[in-house]
Amino acid sequence: ELKKVSPFAHTMVIELANGYHGYLPTPEQHRLGGYETWMARSSYLEIDTSETITRTLQKLLDRLDYEN
Repeated sequence: ELKKVSPFAHTMVIELANGYHGYLPTPEQHRLGGYETWMARSSYLEIDTSETITRTLQKLLDRLDYEN
């Protein structure tokens, strides 16, 4: 999702760098279910966390694009 909304032609998303807080399934994936959506040590964030993180990162990318 972040790559789709990025103002840059090339955006690379890196995961599991400098620690992690579990999987980030989308709300749609939560509705479908599956092991990545169960509350566990490796997945303990809110259902809409992926959307919140994407929105925040989009704002940061927009600021970088504006500054350049």
